[in-house]
Amino acid sequence: MGWLSRQREKQAELFNLIRKKNLIKTSILLVFGSFLSAVSVNLFFVPNNFVTGGVTGLGIVVNKLIGMNVSQFVFFGNLFMIGLGLIFLGGKKIIGSIFGSLLYSLFLFLTEDVATWLNFSFDSILLYALAAGLVNGFAEAIVYKIGYSTGGTSILGLIIADKLKKPIGKVMRIISIIIIILGGYIFGYTMVMYAIIIVAISTFMIDRVTLGISDSKMFMVQTSKTDEVRDFIMEVIQSGVTEYIVKGGYSGSKKNMLMCVVPTEKYTYLKSAIKEIDKDAFIVVSDCYEVLGGTKRKKLTI
Repeated sequence: MGWLSRQREKQAELFNLIRKKNLIKTSILLVFGSFLSAVSVNLFFVPNNFVTGGVTGLGIVVNKLIGMNVSQFVFFGNLFMIGLGLIFLGGKKIIGSIFGSLLYSLFLFLTEDVATWLNFSFDSILLYALAAGLVNGFAEAIVYKIGYSTGGTSILGLIIADKLKKPIGKVMRIISIIIIILGGYIFGYTMVMYAIIIVAISTFMIDRVTLGISDSKMFMVQTSKTDEVRDFIMEVIQSGVTEYIVKGGYSGSKKNMLMCVVPTEKYTYLKSAIKEIDKDAFIVVSDCYEVLGGTKRKKLTI
């Protein structure tokens, strides 16, 4: 057995171990996320003909053209996509999509009349679009965060990306754009603008839920006054610092690089302080969505 095969086996074992440990939590979140996604579709998307991509978007178009029930189209569409996935990718690669798509299809059927049950309505279609983006984005984010999806065109995207060796994100964007344009052709291009609003809000929600809100900044600092900057970070900001020896790609000279993570509220203060210590310092700052371990930071009262 080759080295690459052994590494893949180890990765698969680790993945299965993590999944088993979180099985109950994952199952609850998958059911909740799929249910909430189905409710949002029947409450906001179907009544207003919002086509934002996916098998559900195609279902709304088909419902308009031939009157086929959206939940029925989604169920058979997902079964077709699962079949394609099993043929071209195998069960292991789409296992998360199988469970998610079947649950979503079931809940979509069970909640078809949710708007009637709740006697729910908005005065403005824009409010429907905003609510659709927020609720559906939150629901999809819950499903994505635990490593699943609600299936549909995500499986088609995986197949195309695998066969053409293209990034999955780019493939999914192209598929969604095609479906949105089709929806605009059927329902009018004003609906395309609403679709763009919904997609933008959903994407924002997915990013916020899956990544979180950044409450820290990571600094990478290259300076000729390493000791002064390091002492300031440790004694004033009261944060741990990691020091690297780096080599310039052009000059070939070796220098020291400092790395630290500080609370976002101290970002401007630390950046200004470093520039005061060394006006020629090279500074790279990036968002940190999660920080585990390391030196416990204390908030500085200025």
